[in-house]
Amino acid sequence: MIRRPHPHEIKLLPQIENEADLRYRHVGLDRVIDMPPASLASLEAGRREGRLWIAVSALDQPIGFALMKFPGGTAWLDQLSVLNRWQGRGHGSALIEQVAAAARRLGHRTLYLSTYRDVPWNAPYYTRRGFEEMPRGDWPHIFRMQEMGANRHGHPPWRRTIMRRLL
Repeated sequence: MIRRPHPHEIKLLPQIENEADLRYRHVGLDRVIDMPPASLASLEAGRREGRLWIAVSALDQPIGFALMKFPGGTAWLDQLSVLNRWQGRGHGSALIEQVAAAARRLGHRTLYLSTYRDVPWNAPYYTRRGFEEMPRGDWPHIFRMQEMGANRHGHPPWRRTIMRRLL
């Protein structure tokens, strides 16, 4: 089930992100593990503004989340994380569909994200969910600036891409 988080659940989401990121160690991206998760302030703002959703277990415990932001007025899937033991059960897909539906309701025609092109649970995963890689020459200025920030945090630019999904 996908729902909006309760205020007391916000503090659990960085832990979910940190645990989900552990799998990057298997593809030589330890730097991702070292990066700080989404801030509590950012997550709380997302909750208050209706752009944060969580996946919950049958016992109503948070097991994943998705956060949408609006850089440059675009709909952007900023973070998608699902606990490792809950992956492969459709929770990530359901969270993506929730974000896409919300973006559509707000009048957006496209949903964007940035990810690793060669990590199986990144670009190939999003491609199977209707996203396509954007040629670098088509990236708006705001996207280039975001990726420059990601590069400064240690994301290897040659492995990164921006993807879009028409809504």
